[in-house]
Amino acid sequence: METYAIIIAGSGPAGCATAIALAQQSPALARRTLLLEKQRHPRPKLCGGGLTTHADAFLQRLGLIPDVPAVPIREVRFRFREAQIRLRANIFRVIHRPEFDAWLANQVRAQGVELHEEEPLLDLRLAGDGVEVVTARRTYRAQVVVGADGSNSLVRQRLGLPGPSRVARLLEIFTPADPATAPEFREGLAILNFTPVLQGIQGYCWDFPCLINGRGYISRGIFDCRVDERRRGPLKEAFAATLQAQGLRLDDYELKGHPERWLDRPTEVARPHVLLAGDAAGTEPLFGEGISHALAYGLVAAEEIAAAFAQGDFSFRGYKARLLRSELGRQLVRKRRLAKVLYRVRHPIPWLIGYGLVNLVLRS
Repeated sequence: METYAIIIAGSGPAGCATAIALAQQSPALARRTLLLEKQRHPRPKLCGGGLTTHADAFLQRLGLIPDVPAVPIREVRFRFREAQIRLRANIFRVIHRPEFDAWLANQVRAQGVELHEEEPLLDLRLAGDGVEVVTARRTYRAQVVVGADGSNSLVRQRLGLPGPSRVARLLEIFTPADPATAPEFREGLAILNFTPVLQGIQGYCWDFPCLINGRGYISRGIFDCRVDERRRGPLKEAFAATLQAQGLRLDDYELKGHPERWLDRPTEVARPHVLLAGDAAGTEPLFGEGISHALAYGLVAAEEIAAAFAQGDFSFRGYKARLLRSELGRQLVRKRRLAKVLYRVRHPIPWLIGYGLVNLVLRS
């Protein structure tokens, strides 16, 4: 049985950020860290691909400057039926997640952290003063395991933590676009359309320009956070109606979907020797912004792990408190509260006023 100090399940932004932050804080621990990935980079990952200024700030704290193709967004339009407001600012840029995640994985290797691709996690169990981790290749033993394996986290399942009641729904397609003529590219335009709220969707449809292997596409999707579990709008039908208004047929494109967990206050995020990060722990239900929060999770998780080794206490009883005190935690709480208010409103004027307030939240 191979032994490591730390095993991280999942090499998305949360897992990679945890590994890189550990390497910076404690090179000795990083040399005894293993990062597991069930696929090989670049692997498929559904995501709108918005890399916000918050994400850039966290990348800078990790000493990283992304080297992947990106489309800068200079204007965001919030729509509700015929009404809209415009927000002109350099708020974010759009990357293609498979390329971004592959770049992050290379940064992990550059830090000297061991990364095993195509080695899916099959099981884990608490064993005395550590954890046994079973993969498709072998069994490992570690003092600490980080579950950064997404909304359907196997680590969360094996720990017996609460089920998927706090999970949003997303659907996404990609439509070809000419960067020379498409307004989304020429104007640096992103659209968030909240009209599906009228159909019971607690969220919005998005149109983001992106580059995939150098070619232009529009990422189009729908997000339903379901902060009110009693309501369940027809997700696919609402998405099809929005596309139809743009002259597009949903059936003409490959449709993919995935869940996204968001952090509610009762959510458990740790057990002795094991903690969760990124979507496995939960993001926020207002916009479902994942990348920046996943990177921030890595910084918080690395601090908690370093403290655990320094003190010899692997209970992680203080992890959630550390998380909620952090900049990340404060953002998650603010956005959760705002989502629970805004997604109960069904009239354009309050929506537009509300999203003016959202602008203040995003800039705070």
